[in-house]
Amino acid sequence: MTRQVAIHGLNGDNEPPVWQEALVSDCALDGITTRESIIREETVDRSPGSAVDLSIITISTNEGDQLADSARSVLAGSAGLTVEYFVIDNACVDDTVTIAGACSGVTLIRNEHRLGFASNNNLALQRAQGRYILLLNPDTILDPDTLPFMIRFMDDHPDIGASACKLVNPDGSIQYTARRFPTPGAILARWAHLDRVFPRLTLLTNYLMSDWDHETERDVDWLVGAFILVRRQVVDQVGMLDPAFDPLYYEDIDWCFRIRKAGWRIRYVPYVRTVHLYDRESAQTIFNKWTVIHFRNILRYFWKHRGGR
Repeated sequence: MTRQVAIHGLNGDNEPPVWQEALVSDCALDGITTRESIIREETVDRSPGSAVDLSIITISTNEGDQLADSARSVLAGSAGLTVEYFVIDNACVDDTVTIAGACSGVTLIRNEHRLGFASNNNLALQRAQGRYILLLNPDTILDPDTLPFMIRFMDDHPDIGASACKLVNPDGSIQYTARRFPTPGAILARWAHLDRVFPRLTLLTNYLMSDWDHETERDVDWLVGAFILVRRQVVDQVGMLDPAFDPLYYEDIDWCFRIRKAGWRIRYVPYVRTVHLYDRESAQTIFNKWTVIHFRNILRYFWKHRGGR
């Protein structure tokens, strides 16, 4: 069994990654795989008749312990689909490489230097051959029927550019991951935690769509990037994620804004689910580096789309 490995940064940070072919065993997540590598070039087929149904992209930044369970769920839930599975080792020092290497069919992209969410996903987006592309966090566990259902749903609705299933916490409670586009007032109210004082504040319930139980299917403005399924045609039309938002935050909102602006629908589909072990880093303390990055990208987003909807 062979798979492809990319070492990003060997030719300089601004050069394309070096792709290598590696010998791996069948999936054995509890074992260790030995690899011998040789450099090889490969042409990517993105024609409409591509035989690949789905390209899955997962980034690990020292999240190998969570990646193992996520990878198991991806492989178990891919029956009947032709899937390529990209795992990006974002300069990890944990066992991400070992875990990814234990699964046949995984394409491992290794960064010598740490990159942001958009740049990491774009490395795989440039190479993806699937009719659909799924951005999937490593802290997710898919139900067995999630992937086949979502692909069928997108096939049946050609006017939908992006979609997401229901995301739930480990206890089964719903995560509110489908929202309307933010307004400056809604962002300020959220940062001031006015929802704790006024839980039914219209400004925030409209933005968070918290007045909707997320148990019904509907069009939305944007979807959280932990699970977002995008049509290949949409990526070709609106472009990839904007690395100006690196390392994190608002790249998913910006992408969805561009998708909507191009005339595509974005759909929330609650009939299947994914468990998301959510850890909101910027909320761990009142002020840290992530709150600074969050605030910077809020300003970047509103400036970029000034004059838009």
